[in-house]
Amino acid sequence: MHDVIIVGGGVIGLSVARELAVQGKSVLVLDRGNTRDATSWAAAGMLAPQSEADGASPFFDLCLASAKLYRDWANHLHEESGIDPEYADSGLLYVASTEEALCRLKRGLEWQQSMGLRGEFLSPEAAVQLEPHLTLPMAGAVFMPDECHVTPRRLLEALAGACTEKGVEIRSGVRVLDVQRVGGRAAGVHTSTEQFAARAVVIASGVRSPEIGGLSPAIPVTPRKGQILSLASDAREFRHMIRWEHAYMVPRRSGELIIGATNEDAGFDRSITPAGVGSLLQHAQQLSMHVAQLPIGEIWTGLRPATPDGLPVIGRTAVEGLFYATGHYRNGILLAPVTASSVVSLIDNRPAPVPLEPFAPSRFAV
Repeated sequence: MHDVIIVGGGVIGLSVARELAVQGKSVLVLDRGNTRDATSWAAAGMLAPQSEADGASPFFDLCLASAKLYRDWANHLHEESGIDPEYADSGLLYVASTEEALCRLKRGLEWQQSMGLRGEFLSPEAAVQLEPHLTLPMAGAVFMPDECHVTPRRLLEALAGACTEKGVEIRSGVRVLDVQRVGGRAAGVHTSTEQFAARAVVIASGVRSPEIGGLSPAIPVTPRKGQILSLASDAREFRHMIRWEHAYMVPRRSGELIIGATNEDAGFDRSITPAGVGSLLQHAQQLSMHVAQLPIGEIWTGLRPATPDGLPVIGRTAVEGLFYATGHYRNGILLAPVTASSVVSLIDNRPAPVPLEPFAPSRFAV
């Protein structure tokens, strides 16, 4: 008997597991694959709520709350695991190539500044001074100094190490078939080979969440494929994250430059395609002709767990003792700290640190 079983060993599942273990609970994580299968393994690692937001909303507040936790959270993971997630407060340069796009950026900057957030409008000349290798013809840009990033693969390794250090039991290659109920409440899970008992169950299995039986309500999560690649460099060609339309570049500490990402409705197909890779390389070279000479380091894909309204599913369910922490779509890395603290608060029957009503599972109840 464990206190809590977590179904899913990606960034969300491991974050919740570690937080529970910090509180002294016995935790079992069951993952159908391994760490490299997780959506978060394929992510770029941007912690960039300002550049993602179109306006003020409860979701934007959730993202900001998590971003504020990140530095200390990453430091704790480093201390507990000995693995550095490479948290970097590089800032983000959002460039506009048309006057229409620039107007949208300016409107966004205005409402964010009205909320006390930092941002600065830059002329094309000032943007090039900030990033000399940019060659895209620009109408202007906005610099957001508080946008950050981590290296997701190192983050997952740090989380796994921290969980192990805290006594969390992690089992890979275990497919959970359904949630077991006793007396109307969650009492554990069935797998393809055995049964595990627990006082609470957390579903954090991303795109695979709808495959689990015994859930109430059902989770309408569908996969959105993202193709992404890296360029290798011995020197830091860029100092900040750069965003343009739907393309972005993230410079890593190693000199590696991440180019992303497509957003495709392709089911569970994780194939790499000429169209996907071609569009990434085209946008990267439009941003900077200098990247054309950099060797391609790696090309990979991930499946993002998307809900019909684009919001995560975090909270209690209609089954006592069953909790959801899934459907984070493109923001699983960013939302990991606040999701973990929120789910642990709910399991302990304490108020969540942030309002969770907009993300409640009950919104999908039939």
